[in-house]
Amino acid sequence: MEREEFIKSLGLGLALLCTGSCISGCGGKGDTGTPDPGPKPPGGGSTATIDLATQLMTIGDQIIANGVLFFRIAAGNSTASIVATESICPHQGGNLVWKGASSKIQCQLHFSEYSSNGAVIQGPQNTTGTTRTLKVYSTALSGTKLTATIV
Repeated sequence: MEREEFIKSLGLGLALLCTGSCISGCGGKGDTGTPDPGPKPPGGGSTATIDLATQLMTIGDQIIANGVLFFRIAAGNSTASIVATESICPHQGGNLVWKGASSKIQCQLHFSEYSSNGAVIQGPQNTTGTTRTLKVYSTALSGTKLTATIV
């Protein structure tokens, strides 16, 4: 094989390799119009537990445990004082935080906003996507241990 033939065949092989990569990269699912739910918290009746004797002691405090965002909305140790929601935004998997000053849950990726009962206040900014309501988990209190049941 001559040097010129070798270089031509090498160039053709490289071009085919690049074309194949581009086609396989573009041949995915595409935009189905349905928001990507992102990573899911554990399910199937699993639980997340926090200790109110040492955690969430002040209104506005928040903590994530086992894929659940817990935040305190009122004084006292009762299930009505603490809300438990999924901790990952259903739009594209951004982290959720409780914004106590404005009484809303906010995604840190695209700034979707949700009420403490999970209702959508505002969809994602700077995107064409949509989002769904947040899952709000039922809680049970035993002594100072608050447990959310993830379903």
